Amino acid sequence: MDKLNLKNRFVLPPLDMRMALFDGTVSLNDLEFHRQRSQAVGMDVVGSAFISTEGNTALGSISISRDEDVEGLSKLAKVIQRNHAKAIIQLVHAGRLASPQAIFGKKAFAPSAIAAPWSQLVPQELTRDAIYKIIDQYANALKRAMAAGFDGVEIHGANGFLPQQFLSSNANHRQDQFGGSLANRFRFVKLLIQRLQATVSQFGNQTFVLGYRLSPEEYEDGGLKLGETLQLAQLLEQLGIDYLSLSLRDFMVTPRTFDTQVPIVKLFNAAVDLPIMVAGQINDANKLKQAQELSSLIGIGRPLIKDPNWLTKINSGKSTANGLALTASEIGVAQSVYQVL
Repeated sequence: MDKLNLKNRFVLPPLDMRMALFDGTVSLNDLEFHRQRSQAVGMDVVGSAFISTEGNTALGSISISRDEDVEGLSKLAKVIQRNHAKAIIQLVHAGRLASPQAIFGKKAFAPSAIAAPWSQLVPQELTRDAIYKIIDQYANALKRAMAAGFDGVEIHGANGFLPQQFLSSNANHRQDQFGGSLANRFRFVKLLIQRLQATVSQFGNQTFVLGYRLSPEEYEDGGLKLGETLQLAQLLEQLGIDYLSLSLRDFMVTPRTFDTQVPIVKLFNAAVDLPIMVAGQINDANKLKQAQELSSLIGIGRPLIKDPNWLTKINSGKSTANGLALTASEIGVAQSVYQVL
């Protein structure tokens, strides 16, 4: 927490609000959305900035894939920082979950040519050279984040996106050094974090933050198990990650792939000595208090989308309004995003 140096422990979690211009340029709507919602939080994580067109999650997502994006991103970082909140931008490559509309008819890429369980889209298997090119794209995106004045980046390794596809034996059937054993399936993430740490060191920014968002488990047969992601968390700690963000539908949820009724966040707290962020169903004063007792960083999604002043009101006792009143369509986000806010 010392490196983060936050004014408080509340976080606007990464939200793909899809308000950017058609080419991913930061819009006035993006600026105003974050200006309002960064006032009450210590950290604002700008969600789902795509590092390459082929990795875009959806039309309307913010681009960090081109040098010309830096101008708009700089405005966004400044808007957040004027409220004395840390400005973090989340870097995403969707892999096989890339939106066909957002990648303009290009082929989606993934560790293996296997469609997601809920999709008919069969991706093209990444070559070894293409894997290293993607790591280069992440590093270039990090450089742009630094040039734009952001305080850090968060790697989106959750919700089935590319890093998770390498980790999961459901999505990764490779027979080279990037597939098979757990160590091999961890290799992409390990090389990625090592490259990003080297890039940060190259520019001498000792306060720049590197976070990682992960999904603790997959529910499909043969999918990623909690025991594996706990080992991943320990590897990330060894690699020098500054915080972990858990993608959960409910901050108190217990595992399905691990024989215990202990909340998942407690298992991660026991496994690593890192600040951990939770979100999901934190929508009233009692749950807010519970979350603060369980975790270092508290992500508030839906309530802040609905009312930018929700935290201020609830902390002053003026409001105990439930933040779940709006549906995903009313908020304007995908159901998959809505579930983990």
